[in-house]
Amino acid sequence: MPLDVTARAPSEPFLSPVPGACYLCKGRRLRLRYPARGPRGAGDAAAYRCTSFGHRTHPPIWECEECQMLFQWPLPSAAELLRAYQDVEDPLYVAEKDNRYRTFRRVLQALGPAQGRTLLDVGAYCGYFLDVAREGGFRPEGLELSRWAAGHARSLGFTVHGRPLRELAAEGRTYDVVTLWDVVEHFADPREELAAAFQLVRPGGRLYLSTIDASSLVARVLGGQWPWLMDMHLFYFGRSTLAMLLEEVGFQVVEARTYTHIISADYLLRKLGASFQPLAPVMGGLRRLVPSRWSVPFNLGDNMLMAAERP
Repeated sequence: MPLDVTARAPSEPFLSPVPGACYLCKGRRLRLRYPARGPRGAGDAAAYRCTSFGHRTHPPIWECEECQMLFQWPLPSAAELLRAYQDVEDPLYVAEKDNRYRTFRRVLQALGPAQGRTLLDVGAYCGYFLDVAREGGFRPEGLELSRWAAGHARSLGFTVHGRPLRELAAEGRTYDVVTLWDVVEHFADPREELAAAFQLVRPGGRLYLSTIDASSLVARVLGGQWPWLMDMHLFYFGRSTLAMLLEEVGFQVVEARTYTHIISADYLLRKLGASFQPLAPVMGGLRRLVPSRWSVPFNLGDNMLMAAERP
């Protein structure tokens, strides 16, 4: 029978250990692409930090041989995820604040002239993109489940909604622009969430989102060593599978390209050490030599930005 992420009680943490069908295309030719690795971190708020170093653990990851969609199975329940995200605190993200602003100022250019347009940033976290968007002339609001992060964003003077996207969409609100930066891979049901995003975008408006790209050359070459195979990443899209889902819920894809993060050299070295354990001592030594204030653009082609329009 097809995958159904709603057919369980909120207290039931896992579904069947073998998926019945692909989440995206409903095809039944599935294979276990990456067996589980390490202790499962689901339910632990620390595993869902934006800056999580849990690059060596993940549950089983399955692949559809018909559409190449990759997804975790079994999935944590929606209730479990909500509790975990509400409890997330991430001081390292704040320590990287200057580089987050640099990243968001760069990506803001993709949105075109602001002209006073309304904007909803889903997964607004500490509000740094909201601040950049306001500087650029947008009228932004945020949606953030982490109580800690939402408090930071509200301290900057923003309206931040603390409830799930589908609940906000049910109120009949609309925005000129909706953004989801590194969010869609975390949804327990991305089809439902993107359908809600479609309702929130006014006709003629646009959705912009970034996510890891499982179809990229780097992801294919590294295979099971790709560092973005993590507990907190539930769905692994490629360009074609993400476009397929966006078009299924009503959007028209208008642009797809790689996405660049600006990060400190120290943060990069820590990430590399956590991702590739044999390199950890070398990365630790380099951290003592490289000035922590150095910033570097990081783009290996395995992060993508996609823009889609509501007709």
